[in-house]
Amino acid sequence: MDHPARGDVSAYQRYFAGMDASMDQKAAFLSAHLVTDPGARILDLGCGSGALSARLAALAPGAQVTGLDIDPQSVALAREKYPLPNLSFEVGDAGAVHDGVDAVVSCSMLHHIYTYGPRPYDEDAAEAAVRAHIASLRPGGLLVLRDFCVDGAPEETCLLDVGQAPGTDGKSDVDMLRDFAVRARPLDPLGSGFPLEDLGDAGDGLLRFRLPRRWSAEFLLRKDYRTDWEIELREQYAFWTIGRFARIAEAAGTRVIRAAPIHNPWVVQNRFVGRTRRFDERLRPLPWPATNMVLVAQRVPSGRALRLREQRLDDAAPSYLRQTCWSGAGQVYDLIQRPTGAVDFLPYAIVDGRLRVLARSGWPRPALVMMRRGGDVGEERRSGHAVEMVSLASDGLDPVADFQARSGIAAPDAGGFERLLEFLPTAGIVDEATRGFAVRLDALPPLRPAPRPQGLDFDPGMLQPFDAQGLLRAAEIGMLPEGRLELMIRALSHRLGLPCGSWGGDTFAPPASDMPTTAWEEVARHGGTPFVPKDSGAGFLRRVRSVFSEELHGPNGPVPGARQALEMAVPARHSTWTVSILAVCRDPAGQVLIGIERRILPAAQLRFGDAALPCVPAWRVAVLPDAPDPLQMAAAQAAGCANESLTRLGAAYHPSLGITPERVQPFVVPAGELPSTQRAALAFVALESVLARAGDVRDGHLLIAAFRLAGMIGAA
Repeated sequence: MDHPARGDVSAYQRYFAGMDASMDQKAAFLSAHLVTDPGARILDLGCGSGALSARLAALAPGAQVTGLDIDPQSVALAREKYPLPNLSFEVGDAGAVHDGVDAVVSCSMLHHIYTYGPRPYDEDAAEAAVRAHIASLRPGGLLVLRDFCVDGAPEETCLLDVGQAPGTDGKSDVDMLRDFAVRARPLDPLGSGFPLEDLGDAGDGLLRFRLPRRWSAEFLLRKDYRTDWEIELREQYAFWTIGRFARIAEAAGTRVIRAAPIHNPWVVQNRFVGRTRRFDERLRPLPWPATNMVLVAQRVPSGRALRLREQRLDDAAPSYLRQTCWSGAGQVYDLIQRPTGAVDFLPYAIVDGRLRVLARSGWPRPALVMMRRGGDVGEERRSGHAVEMVSLASDGLDPVADFQARSGIAAPDAGGFERLLEFLPTAGIVDEATRGFAVRLDALPPLRPAPRPQGLDFDPGMLQPFDAQGLLRAAEIGMLPEGRLELMIRALSHRLGLPCGSWGGDTFAPPASDMPTTAWEEVARHGGTPFVPKDSGAGFLRRVRSVFSEELHGPNGPVPGARQALEMAVPARHSTWTVSILAVCRDPAGQVLIGIERRILPAAQLRFGDAALPCVPAWRVAVLPDAPDPLQMAAAQAAGCANESLTRLGAAYHPSLGITPERVQPFVVPAGELPSTQRAALAFVALESVLARAGDVRDGHLLIAAFRLAGMIGAA
């Protein structure tokens, strides 16, 4: 079935303007895994305006990027707009196999194949296209697919409240919903439409309807595309769950690095919040539907790891992690400790004025695939592999020897090592300080297998050079789960005076305030050593020992790989989620101030001889609330502020993947929105003074929040 043309040039330009608005986010999904070595071939399928193709060509100047689209008009417009030396545009079939490609990118194209396949709404055509994308990749090549995912169970219904106020076209959301219920899927030979029951007035100028949950999401995602309504009406955006996407990719021989729903913050704030509400049949608020999904999958050579899985809990008692308990300052704390500390290395080189770094790609992290204790905020699939630091468990007394042992690279002399940071990754539960060293190299080595450290049975992945700014964009949207690599890149960029690039997350403007300024030295004053060991634990933490298994890519499908028992620390009574909130304002001189909490903690005493720890306020989430945005609601409830006053400070991150599956979602809030009791507990310190002495800041969460805020407001 032919895809419909969109009209004249102005119609295409209008359509592409909407599609290109999220271009930074689309490019960021590639940044954490894309090989951009000279000679690499990148294929952008369904390239549309060519904007993403052009962004990829700029990101990888040594690669050859080809934008492919079935529409000749789109290709002609892209050629005219983006005449770059390493970029070409062609008319072609996105569902065909294209041999020997290093990366295939497909953005908002698969649902077109599904809708306009040999049969209308053809899952077989969509699956064949995904398999063709993967077959186009060389071993090690990357598929990045961004489209839509199904919301809710097959027969699940929901209650949807929509507005009666007319829009600029004279039609209300209620009018559009009623039309959609009659005419959705008009190409289906069995007939169009879905059940819609009018339940009457819902208050606040809204009417309530009962309908299948999946169709409520389809409506919310397209209700504002009124100029192109007739075309949008034909398409079904979502037809597979995240799990189905992942299973198809895995069956074709790829490692699913991440498959997850994503939310465009602009769409949520401008098209959902205040304009609609969704509830389940028990009147519990439902999460907002994902505005898109992303699948990042890597075709792996035969014999390499496809994924890790938590096979079972092990009967043997934990013996590697040590649990202790400490009493002091009126509190009792459980702490987890490894036999040695952690040392992180960031090898780097500056190429054409841009920071390039060497990191481990495909490093096995079983914590990513552990049971989600306490619930989760959306369906997500990961293979259990991450891009992260070159790091090891060590006392850090001989960093040169440690670096050479873990990287397999000839180390520069000691003068090439600079200690950037020394901090507690998660001070409330882990008794461990991480030392971070920057290692300057004349040139970064090319992609190569990573050495297998002693005690690791799993596939150790690769050592890979990356563009540092690309990794930061990936971290801001959730494609770089491990927080320490991001933190080291931001600290090194600040130290060298190099830009961190354009922020890829939500926006925030610090409001003016007359909040008094506190010097860092006052917040960091000595807090003594009040903690003493205690025989009985506080009951907050426990150690679990699980058996993890590895599946390898075999000639006829997955084959068993290594199996290994590993230990992790998990909360005994809470979820694995933590939320942090950074209060921000500007003083009368325009200086940005951040609210810092001074806590007295045993991990700080044990690692640095001083229990005082200036930190960002943070709370562990016991139970995720029923809300359109559960984490934001949990943070608002913890801080006592309005839900809408909070803004996400980038995506969630894991602070210490080798010890705990804990995830932290940071938020930022105008200082004046906090209750007076919360504000009074904070000292407001100049952001720049915190960044300038980052090497002396001991709280990892505060470091990430401060550096991310600098990127968010353009102060980095």
